[in-house]
Amino acid sequence: MITRLLSALVMIIVLAIPVAFGPAWVVLGFAMVVAPWCIFELMRATLSKTASVLGYILMAGCEGLLWYAHQGDFMLLFMVSACTALSIIIAGLYLYEKGWATGRDVAIALSGLVYPAGLSCFVVLLRYAPDGRFWIIFGIVCTFIADGGAYFAGRSLGRHKFSLNLSPEKTLEGLAGGIAASIVFGFIFALCYAKVSQLTTVWEPFIRTYPVWLYIVLGFAVALLGLAGDLTASMYKREFGIKNFGNVIPGHGGVLDRMDSGIPVGAALYIILSFII
Repeated sequence: MITRLLSALVMIIVLAIPVAFGPAWVVLGFAMVVAPWCIFELMRATLSKTASVLGYILMAGCEGLLWYAHQGDFMLLFMVSACTALSIIIAGLYLYEKGWATGRDVAIALSGLVYPAGLSCFVVLLRYAPDGRFWIIFGIVCTFIADGGAYFAGRSLGRHKFSLNLSPEKTLEGLAGGIAASIVFGFIFALCYAKVSQLTTVWEPFIRTYPVWLYIVLGFAVALLGLAGDLTASMYKREFGIKNFGNVIPGHGGVLDRMDSGIPVGAALYIILSFII
C-alpha cells in the first residue's frame, strides 16, 4: 500500500502537475508518450509474438492521430485512422498467409485503433475546448477521488458484489462511495479553481459560467466511465491470463494499469461538454 501511494505521488509530481500548469503542448507530449505505451502493453499481452508488427503499426498510427487532434484537423485525423486500419489489414493478411498471425490478432489490432488509440485523442481535444485546462484537471481529480472513495467505501461498507467475473472485489457500496466522492470533490474543486484563478495568473479564469447540475452530471459520468475503463482492463487481463500489463510503476503495474480509468474519461467529458456548451 505504501509503495502504491508513493508511486501515485511521484506520478502526480512528474506528470499531473506539468499537465495541469503547463501549456497545451504538454498535454500533447504526455499523450504521445503514454498512449503508444499503453498500446504496446496491450498488444504485447494480446497479440501472438509473430504478429507483433501489427501493434507497432498501431503505435505509429496513434502518434499521427494525436498530432492531428492537436492540430484540430479532423479530415487528416480520419485519413490517418483509415490508413492505419488499411495497413493493419494488409499486414494482417500477409502474416495470416504465412501462418504468423490469426484472424483474432488482426481483429485485436483493429480494435486497438478505437481503444486505446482513438479514445486517447479526446484528452488532447479536451485541452483545446473552452476552459480546457480546468476540465483536464477536473477529470484527473474526479478519477483519482472516485477511485479512492470506491476503495474506502468498499472496504468499510461493501456487502453486495456486482462484478463477479471482471472484478470480484467491487461492490455496489464501493461504487456509490466513488460516485459520491467524485461529485462532491469535483464541485469543491470547481469552486476552489474559480477562486484561485481570480487571485493568481497560474490558472486562466473561467471564460464561461457553468450551472451546478453540470458538475454533478460530470462527476457522476467520470466515476462511471472511470470504472468502465478499469473493468475493461480487467476484462483483457482475465481473458489473456495476466495479472498486470507491465511492471514499470511499482505498486500499480504497467502504464495501462494506471491509465485504464482515464482513457474513457477524457472522451466522456469532451462529448458531454460538446453537446452542452
